[in-house]
Amino acid sequence: MPQSERSQPKGFLFDVRVLELADERGEFCGKLLAGAGAEVVKVEPPGGSRTRAIGPFYEDIDDPERSLHFWHYNFGKRGITLDITKPEGQRVLKELAPRFDVVLETYAPGYLAGLGLGYDDLKALNPGLIMASITPFGQTGPWRDWKATDLVQLALGGVMMNCGYDPMPDGEYDTPPIAPQMWHASHIVGNYTYMSIVAALLFREQSGIGQHLDASIHHAVNTCTEMDIPYFTYNRKAILRQTGRHAGPAIGTNPQALTKDGRLVWCSGGLGGTPAPVIEMLDKHGMADDLTDPKYKEPEHFRSPAGVRHISAVTKRWVQSRKWDAELWKEGQRYGQHWAPIRKPEENADDPHWLERKTFTQVHHEEIGRTLTYNGAPWLSETTPWRTGPRAPHLGEHTDQVLGQELGIPQARLDELRRQNVI
Repeated sequence: MPQSERSQPKGFLFDVRVLELADERGEFCGKLLAGAGAEVVKVEPPGGSRTRAIGPFYEDIDDPERSLHFWHYNFGKRGITLDITKPEGQRVLKELAPRFDVVLETYAPGYLAGLGLGYDDLKALNPGLIMASITPFGQTGPWRDWKATDLVQLALGGVMMNCGYDPMPDGEYDTPPIAPQMWHASHIVGNYTYMSIVAALLFREQSGIGQHLDASIHHAVNTCTEMDIPYFTYNRKAILRQTGRHAGPAIGTNPQALTKDGRLVWCSGGLGGTPAPVIEMLDKHGMADDLTDPKYKEPEHFRSPAGVRHISAVTKRWVQSRKWDAELWKEGQRYGQHWAPIRKPEENADDPHWLERKTFTQVHHEEIGRTLTYNGAPWLSETTPWRTGPRAPHLGEHTDQVLGQELGIPQARLDELRRQNVI
């Protein structure tokens, strides 16, 4: 690891080395490992990872060195080029394997084994090696060779069916399901695989034994369908998707309220199951309508479907009488209610709470002469802080450093590997 990186505060994986042979399905996992302090070396073919072709691009210039997607998912890593389809490339990877704790890969099941680079091959060189394989459907099973994209996984895993809009009054839907944010499936499996790698490292610490982790994106996505399977298994009830809220066996009241100028506020009740705080708040502003009637103190009334709908309607009338910049959600919070603004993603960039907690970090790009804002630490720690690391590597930027200076390959051999387009 370069001296400049050694001088940074150490994360809890500071002594772990990861060799990443991953595309968009595994780069987020590698990013989490790097953030936790691991040294992550990304291996790309000489022509570059296909994720370098994913836009948008800096200043809209379509260039593999300007992909914002690649920058986002790979900052904090080092990068080398290596063609593992060639015998010399396979030989170099086998020389690297004993020097790493983890290999993270996203190739099709059996592909690396066919090159002599499968888990058993590398384990023979490094008995404590942990290999984490992320594939669409896992290493085994009748679907293991099926092809899938992020959207296919969300559709097949059940998540997409839960996302969309309320049905019509007759219970039928006039709009199809919609997908969540892009790369959602890759983020889900990335988080799970990251946790499994940490668990495998802890197990190896105690036992000295490495292992092969088989991460199925389909399996990971399906675990995020909330209560769908229990509802059906136990009660034989299907789940209904609902606008802006959790899917469930019954359509509930929509707590989203429009402001006077057309923005949305989330206005759900607080813990405790009583509307008393929100009624007090509305009454303070002269907007409680008939909610001050003593009957709204009785659970059988305020918990009834009609009572819930009426309380919601009165609350929404107050929100609709004010503009967005009145920040009504802050008053709702003061009364113990689960209120929040429904923001546009970019509005979080200037949030004082997020800024104080260092949600964002600055990463310098000397090649463009600018320092750019990135998402920062997902947690705060004084002893094992999140490591933001440097910008994403240029193609092959650290090849000589990793293969020459650290692995000890002579310059003459590196030159020959370049001549053969192996690196």
